[in-house]
Amino acid sequence: HLFMATQQPSTRPIKSFDYTELIDNCLYLGSSQTSKNLDGLHVLKITHIVNLAGQCHYPSEFIYGKFHIEDGYSKTKLEKNLPLIYEFIDRARKDNRSNRILIHCQGGISRTPFIAIMYLMHAEKMSLLDAFNLVKSRRKQTRINPEHCKVLLEYDPSNSCSLEYLLAV
Repeated sequence: HLFMATQQPSTRPIKSFDYTELIDNCLYLGSSQTSKNLDGLHVLKITHIVNLAGQCHYPSEFIYGKFHIEDGYSKTKLEKNLPLIYEFIDRARKDNRSNRILIHCQGGISRTPFIAIMYLMHAEKMSLLDAFNLVKSRRKQTRINPEHCKVLLEYDPSNSCSLEYLLAV
């Protein structure tokens, strides 16, 4: 009931609109290009945007949470931002079941999937292995920075997979 097919056909063609639907009618992953495509965002009925890098292009159209997460690893910044990201997404989901959230970074390849996996482990109580495999199966271009992979392992109480697995897949 929670998860659906990767990329839904839209009702009209949207030029170069890269997105992944992770939680059915709720959580989407993309890149900065995705966040700039107003038509595409409207077709998906996005209401909230978790911006991990770059500009907030349509502040009058969407509710933004701007959390700059670097490609490198800053433990202090991450520990400060993670609870705020969880709270932003959780509140959007709780406030209105029809809210739809886009998470994006620059390329949508490393930081976006990293935060999505962290969120799935937090909100859905998934193991790292299950969350990683789900995100990777939906968003094939996922290649998480090795430092962020180490963080994923730290946050996985089940010890469900290894660094080698996260980097090899």
